[in-house]
Amino acid sequence: MLARQSQISSSTKPIAQYIEHALTTSTANVTEAAPPVYTKTEIVQATVDVTITVSSSCHTPKPIQYPTHSWSTTSASSAWPVEPTNHGPAFSCQLPTDPLSNSQQVGNSTWGTLCQPTFPKWLPQPDGTDYKTAPWGDKTPKLFDASNNDDIPVTNVTRKYEFTVSRGVISADGVKRDVILVNDQFPGPAIEANWGDSIEITVHNDINSPLEGTAIHWHGFLQRGSNWMDGVPGISQCPIAPGSSYTYTIPAQVYGTSWYHAHYSAQYTAGVLGPIIVYGPSQQDYDIDIGPVMLSDWYHVPYFSIVSDAVGSDLSKIPPAADSMLINGRGRFNCSKPSYGDDAEIWLASGVRSQSKWSCVDGAELSKFEFQPGKVHRLRLMNTGADGVQKFTIDGHKMQVIAYDYVPVTPYTAEVITLGVGQRADVLVTADNTSANKFWMRSRTLSGPQCGGSASGEVHAAIFYSGSDSSSSSSSSSDPTTQASLTFVNDTSCNDIVALSTTTSPEFIIPAPNLTNPETYKQLDLLMTLHLNSTGHFEWRMNNQTFKANFNEPALYDEPKNLSSSKFSQDPFANVYDTGNSEYVVLNLTNRTPLSHPFHLHGHHNLQILSQGQYGTTTMMVERLENPMRRDVQMIPAWGYLVVAFRADNPGIWPFHCHVAWHLSGGLAVNLITRKAEIPRIPEGERRKTCEAWDEYSRTNVVDQIDAGS
Repeated sequence: MLARQSQISSSTKPIAQYIEHALTTSTANVTEAAPPVYTKTEIVQATVDVTITVSSSCHTPKPIQYPTHSWSTTSASSAWPVEPTNHGPAFSCQLPTDPLSNSQQVGNSTWGTLCQPTFPKWLPQPDGTDYKTAPWGDKTPKLFDASNNDDIPVTNVTRKYEFTVSRGVISADGVKRDVILVNDQFPGPAIEANWGDSIEITVHNDINSPLEGTAIHWHGFLQRGSNWMDGVPGISQCPIAPGSSYTYTIPAQVYGTSWYHAHYSAQYTAGVLGPIIVYGPSQQDYDIDIGPVMLSDWYHVPYFSIVSDAVGSDLSKIPPAADSMLINGRGRFNCSKPSYGDDAEIWLASGVRSQSKWSCVDGAELSKFEFQPGKVHRLRLMNTGADGVQKFTIDGHKMQVIAYDYVPVTPYTAEVITLGVGQRADVLVTADNTSANKFWMRSRTLSGPQCGGSASGEVHAAIFYSGSDSSSSSSSSSDPTTQASLTFVNDTSCNDIVALSTTTSPEFIIPAPNLTNPETYKQLDLLMTLHLNSTGHFEWRMNNQTFKANFNEPALYDEPKNLSSSKFSQDPFANVYDTGNSEYVVLNLTNRTPLSHPFHLHGHHNLQILSQGQYGTTTMMVERLENPMRRDVQMIPAWGYLVVAFRADNPGIWPFHCHVAWHLSGGLAVNLITRKAEIPRIPEGERRKTCEAWDEYSRTNVVDQIDAGS
């Protein structure tokens, strides 16, 4: 075990007192480094673009692009027979009409309705011809490393998508609010590809009233050889200016479940997000792929207002509490209990000209899913929220876990799945409960600072066995009546303990680095603290330095050989660390704050979890050296520590940051330069694709960057 000592301990203080204590403690010894580690140790471009138009009384109909899909529709106000190629059998369904129309609630989305097709084992070829066998051949999770260049299949296929990012108004949980959407739907459309494909996404920035930049990050993708496509403004690109477009090209070098989201300030919390599925081999067979189950907290005010609080000076607003929770973009808010965001004055103070007034409709439609009795269903769970840790269960059913993030694991059975922001889990569920024909799935957040400080709450979605009453126009008359299988009294665990136990292992074995030989790795000690800056505003720091992006000077556009002496590296707000040419990097994190943090490393999905725990306890102490668990997001406990390692085999500049939106806004991030001499030269003219328009925009408009920006 890693031996650590600290006098810091947690208690049952209110959150404000926790933070006040953290501020006092953080400034007491800001130069102290974290303790050392002790161990034993050709692309053929082709696509099928088919357009679907959904009419509504609330939005001007706009086409949605569904590459490789074939759709047949009538008006959205009538039964909608869906006949998707390779995406499940045809069936009829009814989009919600009461108490809110589907477009009023979630725009042009079918997520969370029985109109949403199931998903295939793999995509057909772009001309619609199915592959006779799996596109990846006989590769299996146990024998092949998804990210190894020699193991990645070559399909010579590009999947193309068009995304338009624009403002809108929806009532996801019954409360009307201003949002920013992808293709006028919430959540955004799915990106699908086969392992070895290339994905091309053209993003059009149509955000106006007011104007705003954007950039999209493709979470968990390696971007090996294409760091400039990572989607982080100030690091790998300039923001996409209003009225401009940018095309991202992403090689599907890994497979599994993930998501995309805006990486411009906390913009994704306004709705700029959606799921990604890269089809690949599975170590466990299943019958039906239900697809994404997106779990999120939800706020009733524009994100700019929340960010203002998160980096403000009022302790009572730290951290901002979520108003509601959603599954696949749908929830049900109790209109008789207005919350923090339900105040017109707050809306006006947000700086965004509100398109809507406070309005709440009780009984909003919850998400629905259909199970086939006796069949095994794959659910792709993901926490796409801003802050809260999600605890997911299904009444009367257990789940078999087959993957975390992009890492297939040896299957095991679980009753609850715990996900921090950005984390994913692929689970299999057998529809074999004969006690009822409809059941609740539930997701809840935990109250208190241990799991991020988001207000506690629970959201439901309905699972209907085929043949049960699921088509009633009333949003509640056909609801399940099942009781929760588990309770969460005094549950303060922000990590999935089973997922980190020594009995749960990645299918493909990758040993931890040999930490007895310091020549093979570089260790970085990172101490995170919370401070009041010289103006009395909150900021998060790593090694006593906060991060802030420079939108007009992306770091990656400096010559790699000059990075160490570049403006980026010399700018203290860049918070940059050069890992040199070491084969491995070990990150030794100490959390001297009362909140847990889900940390995400860009450009690497094999983040090995070597040790983790809280000071003064051994409950969460983990030591994994033979085949440690791997993820691209991992929680560090409040008042705790985390030791992770990764193979530094992807030259580039890669952010390593807390994925709680408000903490990243506060600057809780560093940037790691790996193998700078080997960073690929950026293609000629790439910089001007975003920076030319952004430079012009920022010369004539005030960019109100009140937070870290990325």
